[in-house]
Formats: sequence, structure tokens, C-alpha cells
Amino acid sequence: MSTAEMVVERIERLARISAYPWNLTRRVFSPRQAEAEGLVLAWMGEAGLSSRRDPAGNLLGRIEGRIPGGPAILVAGHVDTRADASPYDGALGVLMGIAAVERLVRQGTSLHHAVEVVAFADDASSRFPVPRLGSRAVVGRIDPHTLDFDDDYGVTLRQAMQAHGLDPERLADATRSVGDVLAYVEVAAEAGPTLEQSGSPVGVVPALTASSVLRVTLKGAAVHAATVPMAFRHDALAGTAECVLEAERIGSSRDRATVTVGRLDAQPVPVSVVTGSVTFGVIVQSSDDAERHVVAAELVAAFNRIAGRRRLEIAVEQGIDPDATRCDPGLVRLFERAVEASGHSVVQLPQGMPTDASNMSVLAPVGSVLLRCRGGVGWGPAGIVDPADVAVGLDVLTFVLAALTTGSDATPSDTLDGHRKSS
Repeated sequence: MSTAEMVVERIERLARISAYPWNLTRRVFSPRQAEAEGLVLAWMGEAGLSSRRDPAGNLLGRIEGRIPGGPAILVAGHVDTRADASPYDGALGVLMGIAAVERLVRQGTSLHHAVEVVAFADDASSRFPVPRLGSRAVVGRIDPHTLDFDDDYGVTLRQAMQAHGLDPERLADATRSVGDVLAYVEVAAEAGPTLEQSGSPVGVVPALTASSVLRVTLKGAAVHAATVPMAFRHDALAGTAECVLEAERIGSSRDRATVTVGRLDAQPVPVSVVTGSVTFGVIVQSSDDAERHVVAAELVAAFNRIAGRRRLEIAVEQGIDPDATRCDPGLVRLFERAVEASGHSVVQLPQGMPTDASNMSVLAPVGSVLLRCRGGVGWGPAGIVDPADVAVGLDVLTFVLAALTTGSDATPSDTLDGHRKSS
């Protein structure tokens, strides 16, 4: 069995551990999660990694470098899942990290720096409204009130952690200092069609997409549809329809940003009444902050023009508008060399889904690659990565880890064995 086939077999084994037999749902700090973590810890041990669980519930598998206890290169994913998840979502990064480290050990690579494989807790945030709890704890971004958040059954995060054998009062002890981490890398399945269309099995991420969120309210007059002629109406729903089409036009005119109109709340509901008020959300996403801000401003201007022409009142609120997370240029170039060494052309594409890299960028340079997924649905239940593409991803990851941990430019003969060499 090749290394890539072993990774796929382990992913399929984890996928059988689920709260429901009809889909993959493995919530954080649940019995099913504990069962999955037991397997991951065993696989870390088989690969020669010493393993532990930190106070936030993150699993850490470590192989020491020249100086025991010294700073480490981290490669990470997660084992908990959202509801109805892909088997490859999160687990792919963890299991490929374990396999890549095992490959380095087997090849006798002299590690100057430690390497850690991390399975972050609550990355999927399918149980509590705390996205990426594990990496938040590692970088010290945990609000104490977080422990009081509860799930759909009234179980608080504090109670869930206690049931999982953790002490929630020690959550802050998971925080690490800047000097603890030399670099942070991720491997994930692409949640989009770019790699399939390009024909490349792996893409290098220059940045993670950020979002600008607008909440738009149009107000007109709620009048009876049978008694008010069309020319005298101030129809908020008709104005919203025009805004939606204009948002689509603006988004379609841009190559580096997407525009999506979300939920619409219309009042009143009866079909016999002209809609008096509509509130809708718009999300602008891009890895280019300047482009995202320009598009958001263009949308606001267009909505105001529509409201003025239709004699509607308009209010636009903008939510939190974080900057995009930029991957380290040196890591981007290193990943590109690794892709070229594997015999494939370099494709750059932004990571459109939120990941732990956004938090970890506080501590260290971050880098990321995405693997081609059938149908571009890497985070959905149908998401599958072909074993041949997993093999290429392993070659790339091993190349990068070898270069980072030895402090030298690795060569293909030193690090690659996936689909071109026997495991």
C-alpha cells in the first residue's frame, strides 16, 4: 500500500465514525469525536510522533528537532466535522501531515527544527458558535464568556469540555508565544472548481479570502395591491429585485471578487399587499482588500441610486470588515517550487473558506495548498480527492517540510516518493 492509499484508507475509516449512519457528523467534544481522536493519536504514535492533548482539546503530535523543546513547524487540520461533511474536510490535512512526517523519518532526514502535526478542536464549529476555538486558544483570542455558549441541547461549552476530560478553566494555558512556531502550513481540499478546470492537482494559496458584509434595508409603503395603481407604489420588494440584479452585474464584472446576496426578509408577507420593507444581506469576498472595498462602495452607490429613483428609503449597515490573511511570500515560493518538482504546473488560487491560518498568522508565517476535489465540493458531503492527487499533495508537503526543517532547499530526490517512487 502506498502512502497516499494509506491516507485515503484512514480518511475512510474516520468517516465511519459519525453521530448518524446516513451522513458524516462528528461534533466537537462528543463521544464520536473522542473515538476519532483515539485513532489519530494511535496513528501519530505509529509515525514516531510523541502526542498530547493541550488544554483547549487540540491534538499535538511532535517529532523533535536538533534542540529538544525548540520551536516547531506546524502542519494542521481538524477531526471534528460540520453536519453532513466531506470525509476529506479537515482530516485530509491532519493525516497528510502525519504521513509526511513519517516519510521524513523513514528517509532519515536530519531535522534541525521540530515538526508538529495539529488537529485543532472545534474548527468546524458545528456545535458551538465559536469558530476555530482551538486555534483561537493557541493565539490567545478567547473571550472568557465563550465557555458559557451552549449548543442546541443547552449544553454549555464548559460542560462539554469537562465531559471530554478537559479543564475549561485552563483554556488560556493553550496559548503559545511567537517564538514557539517557526511556520504554519495547511493542506485542504478545494471547495471550488478552479483546479478541475485548470487540470492541475494542487494549487498554491497566496492569500485567504476576507469578507465585507452589508445589511441593506429598503422601505417603501405597504398598501393594498388592488387599490393602488402601479405608478403610485413605492414597492420595496421590486426595488430589492433590482438591487439583486445590480449586485450580480457588479460581481460578474470583477475577476478578483465575488458578490452574493443572502437572506431576504420582506414585510408584510400577504400577497395582496405591496411590500413595504425588505432587509437583505450582501457579502463581498476577495483576497484583495482594496478590490473588496471598491466593490462594496460601488454596491452602496448603486443601491442608493435605485432607492432614489424608486422613492424608497434606504439604510446600509456594514459589519466587521477584517483584512485578508496574506500567506508568507517565501512559503508561497517554496510551495511553488515543490509543485514544479512534482512535475506539475503552478496554479495560484485564494483559499475562499475560513481556516485556522487566519488565527495562526498572528504567531508565524503561514502557507497553504489546496488539492483538486471532484466537482469542486471539497467541504460538502460529496467531496472526494483522488488518491493520485493525494500522492501529489504528499510529495509537495514533504518537500516543503523537509526544506523548512532542514533550513535548506530540498530536492525531489530527497523528499518525493508519492506516485513516482514506491512507498
